Amino acid sequence: MFRHHSSGCHRMKAKLLARLERLEARTALSKPLAFRYGWLKPLPPDFEGERHVVIVEKQLTNSPGIEWCEFEERPGPAPAGLADGGCTVYLMREALDCSDVAL
Repeated sequence: MFRHHSSGCHRMKAKLLARLERLEARTALSKPLAFRYGWLKPLPPDFEGERHVVIVEKQLTNSPGIEWCEFEERPGPAPAGLADGGCTVYLMREALDCSDVAL
């Protein structure tokens, strides 16, 4: 009788641990994505080659999950694990010439 009770506890413990792992995985997937926006300092126009963007300054806003950032383009590939799945909008300080765009 004692042995049956012990194996039942192990089964229950295993089920609870499995459920906890599933809930933790679901929680990790449901974290809100960050929304970042701000000025981008680009590499010179004549730069050729691979490039990536880094955050050089970050400021929280009054809205949760929204950050104002200063971005900078850098030569070379992005470091591994840099992407976080958030949404980023880069603003350019120089005016864009859209005269050739058909409306």
